[in-house]
Amino acid sequence: MDTATHIGMGLGLSAIATLSPEVSGDAQLFLAMTATALVGSHAPDFDTVFKLKGNSTYLRQHRGRSHGITALLAWPIIVSAVIGTVLGVNPASLWVMAQIAVLLHVTVDLFNAYGTQALQPFSKKWIGWGVIGTFDPYLFSAYYGAYALWMITGATVPIFALLIALVISYYAIQFKLRNRALATVARHFAGAHELFISPGIGWDDWHVAVRFRDGLGAVKVKKGKVIECGRFRDKPMPGEEDLHFVEARKNADLQAFLEFSKIHTYTVTRHNGMIEYRFTNLRYFSKNMYPFVAVVIVDEQTNDVLSSFTGWVFSEDSLQKKLVYEQ
Repeated sequence: MDTATHIGMGLGLSAIATLSPEVSGDAQLFLAMTATALVGSHAPDFDTVFKLKGNSTYLRQHRGRSHGITALLAWPIIVSAVIGTVLGVNPASLWVMAQIAVLLHVTVDLFNAYGTQALQPFSKKWIGWGVIGTFDPYLFSAYYGAYALWMITGATVPIFALLIALVISYYAIQFKLRNRALATVARHFAGAHELFISPGIGWDDWHVAVRFRDGLGAVKVKKGKVIECGRFRDKPMPGEEDLHFVEARKNADLQAFLEFSKIHTYTVTRHNGMIEYRFTNLRYFSKNMYPFVAVVIVDEQTNDVLSSFTGWVFSEDSLQKKLVYEQ
């Protein structure tokens, strides 16, 4: 989920903590509990620091070890120890809150299409169920609405009991809608071999990338209606005979993209003495484009990599600004 939604969940946890007389009756403990809930709810995403080392490093590390089994045990200890020490509260009294906050963060991220490497360090397999969008306006509104209502009324039990019931019901409904969308696409394409689904921003709105035995496709599914977005050749990658691509394949940006992407297509373009290899992931679709790409540009004469990029861009102009050419 996005940062704001994780923080909204943390606020809810801090409110629920006031059900304990010890927390509600001790201002310092309540402050520490709130800080623990908020920091714990965001802690696994501290891997954002890897952006400082470039997009390829960030892509390899984000939602990897930081969301794995070892981290699930380590983050609560670190968070409770640091906050307890800073605020003068026994860290042991904060550990349960930290554990719940971290566990919720890691769990809800599994419901995104992006997913996590939740089984790290035992497996690097990406697990993502494609049920809830990275940003879900309904969940966002529910979390902050409930917290605001609690601030006004202080009615902890009825507000958060209702919130929990609504959230569980919403996830169950989303699972049902996702499965229906997949079944609809499978019927639409009788020859579909693999399906990769991502939720849209609207109600019962989905994007599905399709692998056939002889090609690729992408569709939008809105309330059961299938809208085709395009068909693509499932081309094998260039072989050893393409010396330019052999060099491009060594590039860290392209390697990170290929490690992560489950379904993509690519184009090869020659212009002004340069060769552009552009890989486009078909699972993610936003603003009428496929924003997750990897681009490597190779000098046709020297075979040197002139520029590269991997990540999310939402216009061609933005992509060109990120491709800084080496002299």
